Amino acid sequence: MPTSIPRLATNAAADRRITKEEAQAIVSKATTDGKVTAYEKAQLRKVLTQHTDLFAPDAKKLIEDLLAPRPPPPAGQAIPLDPTPSQRPVFLAADGSFTVSSNGTPPRTALEKGDALFRAGELVDNARDNVFGALPKETRSKVFEQLKATLGTPPQGLDAKQSLQLRASAGAVLLHLMEGTKEPELLKPMLATYEGLVKGEKDKRLQENLVFHLSNSPIAKSGEAKAIADALLPALTPITPPYEKWFANGNTTVKMDWQVGDEFLAGFQRKLANDGWKEKTAGSGVYTKTFNEPGVGETKFEIRTRLGGGSNLLEKINDPAVNIIGYDGHSNWGKNQVGSLKRAPSLPDGGDGKLYFSNLCVGKSQIDAFKEKFPNLQVTTTYGSSAVDTDIDGLAQLMSKRAGWQEITPFLDRADGHWGRNNFVTPASTLVREQVLDRDNDGQADYLDKHFNVSTFNIAADTQREFRPVKQDRPPELLDGTKILISAQVINTASEFSGILKSVNEHSRVVPNGWFEPKAGEAEVVKFEKVKGPTGQPEYRMQVNARYSHMSEEGLRATCVYEFNRWLQSSGEQRMDPVDRKIAAVISFAQSLDIDESFRDDEVFTNFLSRYNLPPISRNDIQALLDAEHHDYGGSQAMVDAIKAKLPASALAELKKPEVGEPIRYL
Repeated sequence: MPTSIPRLATNAAADRRITKEEAQAIVSKATTDGKVTAYEKAQLRKVLTQHTDLFAPDAKKLIEDLLAPRPPPPAGQAIPLDPTPSQRPVFLAADGSFTVSSNGTPPRTALEKGDALFRAGELVDNARDNVFGALPKETRSKVFEQLKATLGTPPQGLDAKQSLQLRASAGAVLLHLMEGTKEPELLKPMLATYEGLVKGEKDKRLQENLVFHLSNSPIAKSGEAKAIADALLPALTPITPPYEKWFANGNTTVKMDWQVGDEFLAGFQRKLANDGWKEKTAGSGVYTKTFNEPGVGETKFEIRTRLGGGSNLLEKINDPAVNIIGYDGHSNWGKNQVGSLKRAPSLPDGGDGKLYFSNLCVGKSQIDAFKEKFPNLQVTTTYGSSAVDTDIDGLAQLMSKRAGWQEITPFLDRADGHWGRNNFVTPASTLVREQVLDRDNDGQADYLDKHFNVSTFNIAADTQREFRPVKQDRPPELLDGTKILISAQVINTASEFSGILKSVNEHSRVVPNGWFEPKAGEAEVVKFEKVKGPTGQPEYRMQVNARYSHMSEEGLRATCVYEFNRWLQSSGEQRMDPVDRKIAAVISFAQSLDIDESFRDDEVFTNFLSRYNLPPISRNDIQALLDAEHHDYGGSQAMVDAIKAKLPASALAELKKPEVGEPIRYL
């Protein structure tokens, strides 16, 4: 077994002294392939710390020199910012600009500049160590001047989305640069530039992304950076419902329009009556109640209750007389809200002054779609399945006191305490919202995603790269496994609503089990193993090939659902006609793409068909079936039969071949 850096150091330290020759052996190990990865640097730093008193002076210097800041590149040369193949290559030119040219030639066009800056944004977003921390002050100063110039006068010739991406990439890189800068005289103007970017940003999604990641950055724990982050925070997190809009010009009445699912409406109205709300006229469904709070005075609440659901939940979004739009009922796999958003009119003010409140099962996945269409709308919804009706009386009482979200949020969670969790996501639930929001629809939660990514420069190449194996620069056990966890839960959820998968996985038995390093020639993307779990029940433990850790969340979760179908067939755990199984697996893949509002589903689907050697199958045909479904959202035999009926004989003949539907070997 190859000797590692830590093992070499431990062996050298056995006699309580590390000589220059022994240190040189450690250096040689770290530079075997001509580069020192971030992981190897971390190992070297740990070795220096653990054995600091055992190094001979000339021995310690060998390792310290290897970790020393790199000098600025000579004119015409470039620093490779990621020497591993984990990211698309990007270089730092001598003038501080980012370039895709390994010889250091600065970008020649606006598109080249945008693409290079986009790559840099992706790189810093995924970096474990600071990319700029080891660079000398002079080089970092040049990088800042280039970023400042780009933000001050964006390159001409870009469309609106590309300009948005340019600002987003520059913001992510600037924050990373600030985190790698300790000199106050350099950090101060950087902060001022970042603050100006946030204040001048018109796209609410990007503005919120920039604010959140500054507020959570280590540099914002104290000093001027903290003061700036605190001042910018209201752009991300409203402190209260929009009282200033509701009670302007002496108004004291709050009007609510509340739709309720048919099996819940009678109980909802009965609770209002029991809480002292008066129906205006018998059978009208309109109830009123007045609260009189010391120091505030009277506030009258009027709620119109009516049978609702479907795709018209936002019918009153543009009614100036309505302050709160609410819904208590089923989510229909989120489609009630998605359909309602599609039908709702756009508003010039982005929903400013309105509150949308939905009490349904798992509303969090649509928060991003609300943000896109109504960036100024305040949204409160559920994290998981809801167990109770909305306590309108308690909510109104808090609002009559002009309570803020910090007080309203725990009240809502106490009301839904059946689950023993914080189930309501309100504007004040900043961390939870960032964990479930994906403003740029790249499949990565905003909590992890510093780089607001709309992938406008090279969508085809970026998406194709997801389905190609890439050797990572660190062992599988050190890779972040968040995407595997999410993918496993998507399989479990899809199984519950699949006429095909439900019989084997109705009880969510897929358990994420991390990354694996493939053996030579091994092409498997995902592995499953059936084992007996701690309770004695069977589990399906899932591991993902570490060479696909660069894949987006949306690509990976869809691939894992497809692979689960493939494994069920190959293992004999569930048997179907082989052609039917392949079509069912493709439907599962398409359904997984359908659970968000990504803009590149077609690219992901096309590359998936190529990766698995599948014939052309229309995603539009599958999507039409998914949209028409009312229960088996994850697939059914009827869907399979419908797709088979649309496929030409040539495609059906291809699907009968054993190699079709199997991953192409790239390793």
